[in-house]
Amino acid sequence: MARTPRRRTSTVPDAAAATAGSAEPRRVRENLARPAAAPVAAGVARPQPNERRRSPFAFFGKLTPRFAGDIVSELRKVTWPTFAETRYLTMVVAIVAIAVGLLLGGVDLVFGWVVEKLFFT
Repeated sequence: MARTPRRRTSTVPDAAAATAGSAEPRRVRENLARPAAAPVAAGVARPQPNERRRSPFAFFGKLTPRFAGDIVSELRKVTWPTFAETRYLTMVVAIVAIAVGLLLGGVDLVFGWVVEKLFFT
């Protein structure tokens, strides 16, 4: 992607705007010169923009399985709940679990009573 030159805005009166009765001047952009590059110390090589510095521990990347990196990258995308949301949802799960437990316990008692009366009396 090409870098665009720096621009500055200045106000220049517009002939069309002046004839229309508008007091607002038209904004015109003018090119500015690029700032000078910082001096480089003698004997120091500047890294090229395309050149990437290699980590001295890059060989460890080959030792870890790829799925571990995939797991970490997916976990970074997760929106974690706040403490208040976690507390609220924990209470909802606890209440639903107790309600379902009571319902299934009641159904079990009823079927147990029915089976006892039908087959053991």
